[in-house]
Amino acid sequence: MLAIERMAASATQRIQRDHGNTRREHHCTSGLAAAFAVLAVFWIGAAPARADDPWKPPPRVRPGTDDTRRLVADGMARSAAIRGMVDRLERSDLVVYIRHRVFVESAIDGWIGMLSASAGRRYVVIELACGRTWVDQLVTLGHELHHAVEIANQPSVVNARSLAAFYQRIGVRTSGLGTAERFETAGARETAMQVRREVWGKAVRLTEDK
Repeated sequence: MLAIERMAASATQRIQRDHGNTRREHHCTSGLAAAFAVLAVFWIGAAPARADDPWKPPPRVRPGTDDTRRLVADGMARSAAIRGMVDRLERSDLVVYIRHRVFVESAIDGWIGMLSASAGRRYVVIELACGRTWVDQLVTLGHELHHAVEIANQPSVVNARSLAAFYQRIGVRTSGLGTAERFETAGARETAMQVRREVWGKAVRLTEDK
């Protein structure tokens, strides 16, 4: 899902300032722990990257906490679709922040929103819902990364107004009017299904190998 809201001008600076400071970012530790417990049978011998692992996120894809860092690392390890989208974003002018949040509407799994554009770069943020299984978070990450690639491929998108105009052309409005519009695209939904197939397929192969 893509959310279009008129965010405060200081939002980008706040996220940049807090990037890497896990105490200021929202955590979903309990939700992630539950997800690991439920899926343990599928993930034996294939745990997500730990904080002390040498893996580092790509420069333009910026997870804000250890939780989102592990999620991105695991997604890139298990999904060719996610790897391809991250590679595309690394060759763009788009910077993508990734963080968790608690949504008021429980049906929302995640969304992406425009922050700002300055100094030759554009900034967006992907927010993922707490309380989801690990697989569902990976699928939502893939879904929202597809939106990020859509935005990266359209250099005219630099603010909420141009973002809304772009998705009015290529997407379908799902809810909202004015300053809180939401859009969806068929491509993002297809990517989510592809990521789910890749992630579960990888899990089954790892289990069989054991």
